[in-house]
Amino acid sequence: MKAYCIIFIVLLVTACKKSEIQPAYSPSQETEQIEKKKTVHIDTSYEYEKRTGTSGHYEYTYEVVGTDENGNEVTGQVDVEGKSGTGLITNSNDEEIPVEVEWSGYGILKAVDAEGNEYELQIAD
Repeated sequence: MKAYCIIFIVLLVTACKKSEIQPAYSPSQETEQIEKKKTVHIDTSYEYEKRTGTSGHYEYTYEVVGTDENGNEVTGQVDVEGKSGTGLITNSNDEEIPVEVEWSGYGILKAVDAEGNEYELQIAD
């Protein structure tokens, strides 16, 4: 009987082992872009035709042009969900700068980079 109890306890302990916690996975920007391409909707009845997402939850992607605080030209692409979003702009030195954006007017976005530099962006035609 003791042998059965010992075997039962050993099986119980090994069977109830905690599973290892899986590390959090953050998909790369390339993977996110592939997923966005799968959900792009085009509606030519609106000025801004392309949007990504599912019904009721959309993210709009815009090509933008604008200026930095010194009046130098910048260009890029931003993704906006609701009133704010993120993007990547290129300055006159061909440096890519990640920015956070928010609407400041019709077709106009205010962008700020990690160093606090501000940019005025317009949706490109």
